[in-house]
Order: sequence, then structure tokens, then C-alpha cells
Amino acid sequence: MVPVDFSFRGELNTVQAHLREEINFKPAGFEELVHLEMNELDQTVNPAIVLAVSGSCADNNRKSEALAGIIQFIFMANKVHRLMKDDDDLAEELRQFPVLVGDLLYGKFFLELCREKLLIFLEPLAQVMGTMSQGGISRWLSRDKKLSGDELLQIIELESASLAGTAARLSAELAGVSLPLQEKLEAFGWEIGLAWGAWKESMEVTVVQSILQRANDILEDISAESQLELYPLREVHQYLAMQLSGDL
Repeated sequence: MVPVDFSFRGELNTVQAHLREEINFKPAGFEELVHLEMNELDQTVNPAIVLAVSGSCADNNRKSEALAGIIQFIFMANKVHRLMKDDDDLAEELRQFPVLVGDLLYGKFFLELCREKLLIFLEPLAQVMGTMSQGGISRWLSRDKKLSGDELLQIIELESASLAGTAARLSAELAGVSLPLQEKLEAFGWEIGLAWGAWKESMEVTVVQSILQRANDILEDISAESQLELYPLREVHQYLAMQLSGDL
């Protein structure tokens, strides 16, 4: 169950229950194959963005829940692949399982696209997967360097902001809103993902707060120019602001 009192909590619980069912591998459980630590934010942020956009566009339905799960499969697959290590003394199964499980999760995302007749989103999702991989490559290449704040943010944009922005845009497209509004919602998701990523990297409080303020400014802009019910999006913003201020 989701320990967050969102107005779309029922839909989010449905998405997460489906995800648990899909990763219940046989003959081994998910936790037996990879030790993937998923905190509340990991489990919540990306699906919540999808559902908050669809809720704000008055378009909560089965396809928006499916899209939320698809986005989460991509997030989890990327996170699992980042568990890969190449230590000389590492057991072969520990070396291989993150590769195999990550690939299986990517397969789950494609299967869901087919099941829910959402293959129209395959191209943008493949693009964001490539973008996230570019971020991982950039991080690996800079592992022995002292990165500036701007350089670190560029990596976070690739790894985290890109997926959150895509989640918001595709949810808006699924709801049938105008292209300019899709772009504004994508910008909101982008800033949410960037703030979350900056917090995970223990960047300065002022950096995280500045990004969250930009996200709020986008909501104010949307409010002034559209008739969307922004309450679900404001819930996500307030939730993240509260979570990211707790441990800063």
C-alpha cells in the first residue's frame, strides 16, 4: 500500500499491486535474484506523475494506470542495471543476475505496451531509455573526477529528469490535451525529476529548492492559461517538497 494520501491513491495502489504481481518470478523471487533497494520515493514518484497528469486532465482510466506501470518498469530496469559490478572476486551469478533481471523488466515494459495497445508510445520510450543510458555512461566516465554542480545536474537531467518529463508528457498526450499543454506538463515532470535527482546526490538545499520553485512556477503558468484541475499535480509537488526537505 502507498503511505501517501494522494487523491489518486487507489489508482496508485492498483499500479503498484500489478507491478508486484509482474515481478513475482518463478522459481525464484525478485529479491533472491537482485538486492534492489526501493524507498518510498523510488516506488512512488514516477507513477504518481503519470496519474497526477491524467487526473488533472480528467482522464483517469485503465490506460493511464498501465502507462504508470510501464514508466515504472523502465525506472526499475535502469536501476537494476546500475547494480552491475565487475569485481574480480564476484560470483558469476551476482555478476549476471542484474543484467538478466534488468533485461526482463525491459521486456515487461514492452509486453505492457502491447497488452494495452500503447505501441504509439514505443518510440518516445525507447528514446528516453537511450537518454538514461547516456546518463549512466557519462556517470561512469566521470567516476574519477570531481564534478561541478552544473556537470552533475547535466547527468541527473539524463538519468532522472528525462524519464519524469516523458512520463508527464505521454500521460498528457494520452489524455488528448493540446501540444503546448503537453510541453508545459513535460517541463513540470522534468523539474520534479531533476529536484529528486539533485536531492539523491546530496546537492545544496538551495539548488533543490530552486528547482522545486521552477516546478511550482510552471503550475502557476498552466493555471493561468488552462482549465485543468491542478490539485493532483500540486499534491505531487507538495509531497516531493516535503520529502526532500526532511533529510536535507
